[in-house]
Amino acid sequence: MVLNKFFINVLIRVIFILFSCVVLGIILQHLDQGYYYTLTGTIFLIVLQAWLLVNKVNKTNMDLEKFFSSVDDHDSSVRFSENTMNSSFRKLHDRMNNLNTVIQNVKIENERTSQFLQSVVDHVDIGLLSFDINGTIGIFNRAARRYLQVQQLWQLSALKTINDELFKVINTIKPGQEILHKMKTDNILLSILVKATELKFESNVLKLVSFQDITNELDKKELDSWKRLIRVLTHEIMNSISPITSLATVISGYFKKRDDEIPVPLDKIDHQIITKTLSGLNTIEETGKGLLDFVDKYRSLTSLPKPNLSKFTVDSLFRKCKILMESDIHNNLKISASVYTEDISIEADYGQVEQILINLIKNAIEAISDKKNGTIHLKAMYSDDDILIQVEDNGPGISGDILEDIFVPFYTTKENGSGIGLSLSKQIMQNHDGTISVNSAIDKGSIFTLKFPL
Repeated sequence: MVLNKFFINVLIRVIFILFSCVVLGIILQHLDQGYYYTLTGTIFLIVLQAWLLVNKVNKTNMDLEKFFSSVDDHDSSVRFSENTMNSSFRKLHDRMNNLNTVIQNVKIENERTSQFLQSVVDHVDIGLLSFDINGTIGIFNRAARRYLQVQQLWQLSALKTINDELFKVINTIKPGQEILHKMKTDNILLSILVKATELKFESNVLKLVSFQDITNELDKKELDSWKRLIRVLTHEIMNSISPITSLATVISGYFKKRDDEIPVPLDKIDHQIITKTLSGLNTIEETGKGLLDFVDKYRSLTSLPKPNLSKFTVDSLFRKCKILMESDIHNNLKISASVYTEDISIEADYGQVEQILINLIKNAIEAISDKKNGTIHLKAMYSDDDILIQVEDNGPGISGDILEDIFVPFYTTKENGSGIGLSLSKQIMQNHDGTISVNSAIDKGSIFTLKFPL
């Protein structure tokens, strides 16, 4: 509406100027009749109208330039007079003042939101630190200052002189990666989980790093793991020690009287007692060897060699595993492999990863051995910043009460199982900065997933 009035106002002035020019032309044609005063007045009127038109346009341009400059400078305090005689200017100024008020309110609201978010960021107990590609610090909340033991930090490089080890972790961590970092704060050893993510704002790229103290959670998980391990160890050891103790008591009874410690006379020891004694000692020997074998298996869990990394394709790994397991595949079973992008490669210890897959395939074969149409499917795919390798079967599945213990050393539901296969697999994956997990339900099969970081 304001622009329409401005346009009409300018159009009327232009028409008056054109009309005055026509009059001037007529006067010039009859100048010999002496219209000098009329000529002078007409010229003055044309100049005056032209000056008023230019002045009006300039005034409007100046007001608009002033308004847009204030917007560009984020200055919403500029006000325009609404007492002008010209109604179009008065309405234009009114609109610009209203728009300035809206901008000012938005600015105030943004400032409140910013202060609120800053308060929230400062309040959370997770340390947050953001920086750009030049290392300039953005977010640096109270928890981050506590973990880093620095009150002010403007450049990431300044952290190098304070805590070089933590600086390397922050500087080299990749988006989506998680690193467990041990550090001392007030002479207390903390387990800090460091995570990173990447934020993109047009051409600006920021890395956001978080720090979370998970010492209590790790202690609780460690305690739970120890409880499970001790429960399994106690079960295995008691299964071995109880028969030995019982047999020792029985054998001892052959050679002493029932109510005292007086040995039985030699003439009372016959061939039958000797035979029973030798049989019992053989049983004790076999049980003792089994216990030593159990200890050796436990030792193997604590002396796993570091991964010898090399790059290889998952497809070649699948082919080899299928060849190795051919003799174990019966007619009622089928094993297949799918690699969703044939060139998927991982950098890992080939032998150790092969060991995990063979163990999982053997477990799957045992699970579906009684099934008429048992299938095992090996799969590999990309998932965000990870590579997933899965072993899926259509077996009877695993119940929920067993799932939480299957990765505990020596836990097994098999009659002749050792209970270390999945434990070793978990340790191998941890040494590769990866994870192993299982998704299973009764009568719906099982899926074991190996996750390798890219």
